[in-house]
Amino acid sequence: MRRTSAVTFLVERRRTWLGKIAAKPSGDVEQETREVDSIERLILDVRAGRVSAFELTDSRAVAVIVTD
Repeated sequence: MRRTSAVTFLVERRRTWLGKIAAKPSGDVEQETREVDSIERLILDVRAGRVSAFELTDSRAVAVIVTD
C-alpha cells in the first residue's frame, strides 16, 4: 500500500475508534483510548517513513506493507 493510502487507512481506523468512544454510554474507555493513542503514533511514524510495515489485530486484523 502506498504511504498516502496507509495514512488515510490509519486515519479512518482512528475515526472508527473515536466513534466507539463517543458512543460508549459508560466512562470506561481506557482500551479505546489506548488504541487511539497507538494509531496516532503509528500515523506519525508512517508519515515520517520510520515504519514500512505494520499489523493491526483488533476486530478486523490486517497487515500492511508501506511502499513509496
